[in-house]
Amino acid sequence: MANDNKYWNLEDFVDSLVVELDKTRETLAIKAINKPLTYTVKDLAIDLNIFPTFDGDTIRFITAQPGQQGASKVNIQLGSITDQQVRATTKISGLKNDTKIEDIGVDEKTRNKLRKMGVNSVDDLQQVEKRQVDIQRASDNEIDYKTLANQIQKSRRNMTPPKVNGVSLSLDDNKRPYLHVKGENFTLDPRYPPVTVINNQLAEVMEFNTHEVKILLDKQHITQHESELIMTFDPYTLVKMNIRI
Repeated sequence: MANDNKYWNLEDFVDSLVVELDKTRETLAIKAINKPLTYTVKDLAIDLNIFPTFDGDTIRFITAQPGQQGASKVNIQLGSITDQQVRATTKISGLKNDTKIEDIGVDEKTRNKLRKMGVNSVDDLQQVEKRQVDIQRASDNEIDYKTLANQIQKSRRNMTPPKVNGVSLSLDDNKRPYLHVKGENFTLDPRYPPVTVINNQLAEVMEFNTHEVKILLDKQHITQHESELIMTFDPYTLVKMNIRI
């Protein structure tokens, strides 16, 4: 219907077309692993009958309706591509260790902007970072890189949460009591040393690594038979448990 006909700009049209083509290439790349392509796609041409408008800053187009006269014609031609070219130029999506952008909780506007840049996963973003490309500047400040980086870190942490396998009471060389907490994925980022609290009192961390944390005990910590232990390993994780000392 005529009421559904909306103005669009060439950049958005081409970006959307490229995104669709990229999806097709990714599908063909996966298919070619087990079944070599036995066909080629002939050259494809798209003719658009449009009315352009220019407001002194932006050029926009609206598609001509059936029977409308005076429209301009734009011709877009797409060349064919072979299976060898697909394999050579396309990154296979869906790898086990690669996190898609939509899985890290970014908003739709940021997700679409990144996709237009060819960034569909965390690995894609890391490859761009290695080239020292400023994503925020490249997006005309439409992408808040600090927020995006935090969301990526949070997503990675969710994939490897800390796990406590056991807690025991021990004595160090100076006969001081300490809690020995053993587990997995405790400290994954060296920028964030663990912080521990026992019965609402801050406790000193003697040693730590990804598999264990040793917490020095003081008299103020041993005030009751059952105590509450809280451990934070980074801004995205918190472990809370009750222990008997």
